[in-house]
Amino acid sequence: MAEIGYVADGDAYGGKLRWLFIARSAIARVFSPVHTDSPIEDVAIASEPAIGSVNVEEETTEEESKILLTPRTPKWAYVSWHISPTQNETLHQQGGSQLVVRLYDVTGIDLSYQSPQLIQQYECEEVARDRFVAIPVSDRDYMVEIGYVADSDRWLLIARSPNVRVFNRSHEDFWFVADAELIIHGATQPNTNVNISGHPVKVKPDGTFHLRLPFSDGLMDYLITVAADGESTKTIHKKFSQETSEN
Repeated sequence: MAEIGYVADGDAYGGKLRWLFIARSAIARVFSPVHTDSPIEDVAIASEPAIGSVNVEEETTEEESKILLTPRTPKWAYVSWHISPTQNETLHQQGGSQLVVRLYDVTGIDLSYQSPQLIQQYECEEVARDRFVAIPVSDRDYMVEIGYVADSDRWLLIARSPNVRVFNRSHEDFWFVADAELIIHGATQPNTNVNISGHPVKVKPDGTFHLRLPFSDGLMDYLITVAADGESTKTIHKKFSQETSEN
């Protein structure tokens, strides 16, 4: 059963929050799936505002790993990358477990002998190829790295971007940007393995999973596969596309 309502100030009730009831649903039973059903019960998408996109894979050969940082506004930048399968496999064998993008402030830093200031790091899904990062202060130089975090917080570097200056804009400038993010989410039986385009996705104890990605222009093609007991598999093929026009 579900209810909808408002939470109100509770000063007159000893500090406890008041529940202002609007409506209540009928009681519904949630049945367990029978074993003959498809393990993947639901896959959906949602869109949210984001910033912009650049496809680094169009400029990169198969065996070359690369990452690019592209400022979009004084507060946001877009990061895109490509990881060669050979290097990816090598770093996994060295203990790399969590893919991470790191943002550094390199203003006035000579990277040949000085260490940059780590601003933030973002955990990424293996299937991801880009994301957005928040810029704390404009009119400074930034750089990003992509790599794996291994045991004892060892940093296994994959690629480093060139330094980029994020400029501020005067209050007289008029600017406007908009984009979208793609969220793939679904549910399956617990203790199964879910892969999206060949990359594993974490399945929660209740069987749910989700993957959040920037929605780039053009076709986005994902093959979603679930495997149980190492033998039984089910597959859902999803294709998404987006076109951007400016006037």
